[in-house]
Amino acid sequence: MSLRLIGQFFRQSFAVFTAYRLTSIFVIVFGSLFSIIELVTTLVYFQFTDRIAGYTLNQFLLLIASFSFISNLYQFLFVAAHEQMADKIIDGKLDYDFIRPLDSQLYNSLSAFDIGSSINLVIPLTLIIYSIDKTGGTGVLRCLFFTLFLLVGTFAYYLINQFFVSLSFWIERPGKLLGIPEYLFDLASRPRAVYPKVLQIIFAWILPIISATNLPVQILTGRVTIIEISTYLIAISLLALIVRIQWKQGVKRYQSAN
Repeated sequence: MSLRLIGQFFRQSFAVFTAYRLTSIFVIVFGSLFSIIELVTTLVYFQFTDRIAGYTLNQFLLLIASFSFISNLYQFLFVAAHEQMADKIIDGKLDYDFIRPLDSQLYNSLSAFDIGSSINLVIPLTLIIYSIDKTGGTGVLRCLFFTLFLLVGTFAYYLINQFFVSLSFWIERPGKLLGIPEYLFDLASRPRAVYPKVLQIIFAWILPIISATNLPVQILTGRVTIIEISTYLIAISLLALIVRIQWKQGVKRYQSAN
């Protein structure tokens, strides 16, 4: 996809943002409110302890900021497109997308943006900068890898959501299934060590939800191994392959409204 086309999608999304101002304000207010509540809750926890699952206060703040950043970045880039995609699959309105000289999955994944969620990135970004400054001794290279793996975590969250959206090819009324990734991703707002070993294996290395937020913090604090990073990247690669195969198989089942 060209930058010109993406720019057109962005302008259309911005027009929607300004047209539905009240809805956009609610998105911004509640998104900010949830981040503030998470921050206050963490500060209350650390009134009674110095560490939680091996995390200091600044490291824990970095964790919840990473969680909020990934969540809001996904919302900004993909959630509006995913909502439209599910409706288009169910209503049989993907016809024109298949004849465009573009990949249909990529086109539908970037066809709309949630502008309000981009504003909600301000709080987690501020908290990340503050926490990194207080943590100290991280180094430029670690900060670069931390940033890179935040983007990788956003991609992982996209893949999980894409998987559930594509179930619309097989399920006529996916309904609450589309909300499952959001509930699962809530697990990522806590250190991996607080969960039982079974859940750690499933949601850190098989369906890499917890690793999406935990690994960037571990990289920044120097508490990660090459094996953990490699396992995480392999899991994401396999998930991407599964999602791609699922889309291609779903397209074969697609029924047009025409």
